[in-house]
Amino acid sequence: MAAGPNSLLIHNSGESGSFAPHSSTWNAQAEHSFSGLLRLRATYTESHASGLIVLQPQLVQDVNALLLNGSGRSRYRQAEVTARFSWKDGQQLFLSYTRSRALGDLNDFSAFLGNFPSPLIRPNVFSNLPADLPNRFLAWGRVKLPWQMQILPIVEYRNGFPYAEYDALGAYVGTPNSDQTRFPDFLSVDARVLKDFKVNPKYTLRFSVSVFNLTNHFNALSVHSNIADPQVGTFFGDYKRRFQADFDVVF
Repeated sequence: MAAGPNSLLIHNSGESGSFAPHSSTWNAQAEHSFSGLLRLRATYTESHASGLIVLQPQLVQDVNALLLNGSGRSRYRQAEVTARFSWKDGQQLFLSYTRSRALGDLNDFSAFLGNFPSPLIRPNVFSNLPADLPNRFLAWGRVKLPWQMQILPIVEYRNGFPYAEYDALGAYVGTPNSDQTRFPDFLSVDARVLKDFKVNPKYTLRFSVSVFNLTNHFNALSVHSNIADPQVGTFFGDYKRRFQADFDVVF
């Protein structure tokens, strides 16, 4: 184990294993109501983490070894704008756009905790984190329909997650999780239509039908990322359009 870096509040002794992860986060938010119909909120968040425990293959006294050290770091920045439209009978519609960036060391020790008998440890790289999403748009709400019905729509459109490419031996090819190797853009249009039937003052029967991925958009779940694979770069696996019926007792 190597020693980690010092910080404003943490001072290590320089001895092996003397490190402690630490982070700092700050955010600012402004909100304004333009009328009874529209309210806007803008938020900015920034977080920095240092002293993260990373696992790094290294040559120690001419012997290949896996070294734990506290030199890991990560950085997250997010700017978000949300608009809320409200009108009669409690109907609401929210629109949200988020611009963010998540960077960090890929060999965070937590990524190797689990049932891995012989995990493949590659050299550590500082790059986009696997959950990095530069752009994300969300819309959701509650709108009344004729015949005392309601619809609850949810729409999400965002960039795809980054991924790494490997050679036949499992080594990185190029920069892992770069912006050039991302899943296709993700689009999901979901909605739930419901109707309540009042049985008595205490009990209400609620019938609903939900649809997921209404547009049947191809949202890949995995990719052939080995350059020795004839299908390298081919995305596969997704959830097709599907329906679900529900019956609830509300009291």
